[in-house]
Amino acid sequence: MNYTLYGRVVLPECVVDDGAVAVENGKIVFAGEKSDLAAPVGEVHDFGGKYIAPGFVDIHCHAGGQYWCHEDPEGMSKFHLAHGTTSLLCTIYRGFTHEVLLSHVRTVKNAMASFGNIKGVHLEGPYLNPSFGASPVDEGQAIKREEYMEIAAEEVVRQWTCSPEVEGTLQFVKDIAGAGIVPAMGHSCAAPNEVYAAADAGAKIVTHLFDATGSSIDPTEYDGTIEVSFDCAALLCDDLYYEIICDSKGVHVRGDMVKLAVKTVGVDRIMGVTDACTGDDSDTDINVIDGELYGSKLTMDKVAKNFKALGFTVPEVFRITAATPAKVCRLDSVGTLEEGKDADILILNEELDLLKVYTSF
Repeated sequence: MNYTLYGRVVLPECVVDDGAVAVENGKIVFAGEKSDLAAPVGEVHDFGGKYIAPGFVDIHCHAGGQYWCHEDPEGMSKFHLAHGTTSLLCTIYRGFTHEVLLSHVRTVKNAMASFGNIKGVHLEGPYLNPSFGASPVDEGQAIKREEYMEIAAEEVVRQWTCSPEVEGTLQFVKDIAGAGIVPAMGHSCAAPNEVYAAADAGAKIVTHLFDATGSSIDPTEYDGTIEVSFDCAALLCDDLYYEIICDSKGVHVRGDMVKLAVKTVGVDRIMGVTDACTGDDSDTDINVIDGELYGSKLTMDKVAKNFKALGFTVPEVFRITAATPAKVCRLDSVGTLEEGKDADILILNEELDLLKVYTSF
């Protein structure tokens, strides 16, 4: 399908108020000033003062509505697509035998052929600190190198999270990085030297910064001082990128902490994610079960609105929710409105309410 869209085009650094996006055969062939477009392509749709923006990219998403990604990837895919997520990584948490985990990865892999917004898998574990909800990694449960390399060989895992303080992590990070997977670290209270070592070994992402983390360093003998936590050490690394679960109430990450992270590392190293799980039908974007915080019920359109409410500009919001996660997880054909990229496009109003979704698939 060929078409041209007129409206306020959201580019990485600015909004083109009198802009145009032209699409041929599912690819963007022009995005910029309307006056620079030689001639419209196909059908013309004029959205006036509405935003034309890239589709959302969610690299940390376990479920959508009542659909777990490893049980019903079709239901999850459709749920999040309706909220503007045109690229997502199905995130599977450690808690399965190797055989079951491999089966879940293959389920997602098979679904990718039919559901174009599923771009791969993000695995959390097995090398996770048991203090933060993970199954202990001991002699009876530790995954063997041949097992995680068998999963890597499926060529569908794009991000894999581990805790740097767990024995065996450094070799794991090196191995999966060598297999083309982006290593991430989280669920951790690693000491600074362990964080730095993991980053040097190839880790590129911090999984949900400020969530399920702590400090392994004993407090000093003096009251009123703060030791260097996992998060602080991670923010000192020059080449890391940081997931943030930005819910409307600041339950996962307080608004001031979001601003602190951005002030420390810059907006272009921050990535909004949902960490969505299944949950009840209550009107809230957090997920509480038996008094415990259990992921979120966020969708990426809500994540975008929540970042905007914290004072980020519209171009910054779409760098956080599309361009940067696409870049870091090597989803090279999505994330921005540029010539040659997939035509995954959103139409939104001034408040970033989602009005329409165009896809290349």
